[in-house]
Amino acid sequence: MMHKTTLSLVSLFIGFSVWAQPIQQGPYTIHALTDGVYRIEDANDSNPAGMIMDEDGEIVHMNNCSDMYLMTGENKALLIDLSNDVKWDDTATESLSAIVYERIGNREFFIALTHNHGDHLGMLPVFAEDPKVNFWIPEAEFKDTGLFPKERTLFFKDNASMDLGGGFIIDTIEVAGHTDHSTAYFLNNKNLAFTGDAIGSGSGVWLFNYKSFFAYRDSIENLIAYLENPQGKIDLEKLEIHGGHAWQRDGLKRLTAQYVYDMQTLIERMGQGTAEGEAISLPIPFLDTNFKYGTATITWNKAAAAKYAESARVE
Repeated sequence: MMHKTTLSLVSLFIGFSVWAQPIQQGPYTIHALTDGVYRIEDANDSNPAGMIMDEDGEIVHMNNCSDMYLMTGENKALLIDLSNDVKWDDTATESLSAIVYERIGNREFFIALTHNHGDHLGMLPVFAEDPKVNFWIPEAEFKDTGLFPKERTLFFKDNASMDLGGGFIIDTIEVAGHTDHSTAYFLNNKNLAFTGDAIGSGSGVWLFNYKSFFAYRDSIENLIAYLENPQGKIDLEKLEIHGGHAWQRDGLKRLTAQYVYDMQTLIERMGQGTAEGEAISLPIPFLDTNFKYGTATITWNKAAAAKYAESARVE
């Protein structure tokens, strides 16, 4: 069994597939992660990803673009998440449809979601009425939402799997905290994980209330147990984690298994009241502090963290 202490810094930079040159199509940029797997972000040269500051530190441009992930097995194709609702380019609908169908061919096509936030559901109208599209949706997160066509939707419970054929096997695990039932998808045997916002994308996982921290703490322990399962299919030295907003990697070249272990250590330090905290200002007042350790950041609340540390000492 591999432990966090054995993951060397070298593992942050090895074992990754060579990225092909990105392709722009309409408002999207397509990045090939490996054969048959693509990251699609709603950004291009005219509206690049992320923030651009002027010399005075003022934001002059902002595109909080969101990533979709397309994978094509031998028999089936799966698209994870549906980005922002793109209004800034009037070719968005036709462009996204073309990007997908050009790559999936005649494969049976499914769409999955990591969590119920608008910046990951925005382009749902492109596919909701398309009879060729099926939806594979985490039941606990989306039950009773009425977002998907009943006749073409399969709701799954935690730890479900889908075989796309040709060695493309998708496994799921709930990683609660950011939302009550956020779901991560693992493309096993290929050491790729697609996590939406469940563990953040590098610059901080947002936890919106006091209770959510406890859910997240338990989720990280469950996630590490999953990664370390001796019967599992994950090579910790080669694992690539792809979040919902790649531009937020905050200087990290890649997110790796070390990122998850750093989250575990950060949570431990928050319980001890020794975690490094940096005050921040966001439109959501509760989110006032970034807590950091190693590659990990948790965006939470200073008073809530103090309350948690006090309760942990009592326990």
